Amino acid sequence: MSDLSTRVFYLLKDKSLRQQIVRFVVTGFSGLFTDVSVYRMLVKFGAHVTPAKALGCTAGTVLVFFINRAWTFANKQTSFAQVLRFVLLYGSSIVLNTALNTLGLKIVPQPWQLAFVFATGVTTVVNFLGSKFFVFNAPANADVAVPALDIPELNQDFADSSRDTVAVP
Repeated sequence: MSDLSTRVFYLLKDKSLRQQIVRFVVTGFSGLFTDVSVYRMLVKFGAHVTPAKALGCTAGTVLVFFINRAWTFANKQTSFAQVLRFVLLYGSSIVLNTALNTLGLKIVPQPWQLAFVFATGVTTVVNFLGSKFFVFNAPANADVAVPALDIPELNQDFADSSRDTVAVP
């Protein structure tokens, strides 16, 4: 097993991390369903497709923010800075997703679904990590400790193996 796959395997042994990943994916599908539903409803009632899509996407993104904040990452505080970090993350992800999809279509034009799935997969990982560590992380003044992994070859990369815990900023 490679070094990276070993790290991923041991990280995924963490039940709370697996739970967050599942909740993040469920929340993402809820946002997608909201996006499509609002878009289709607005178009059905005569709205132009461009503003309808923008409103659908906005509705889905707002829903994702609140569900991820409260359910996926259990962060009960909302601040302007948190909302700004979320907007920066998801705005950057839209640009990244579009660029990866375009690049994928240039490399493998058919079937187009390969480029779509690749771009979506990469940005899902980016959004999860960004949400977990950048948007919804614990407040700086929280006194929280996370147990260190007891894997010597991993501890040398991630933490001082002589300590029992790693403080979360």
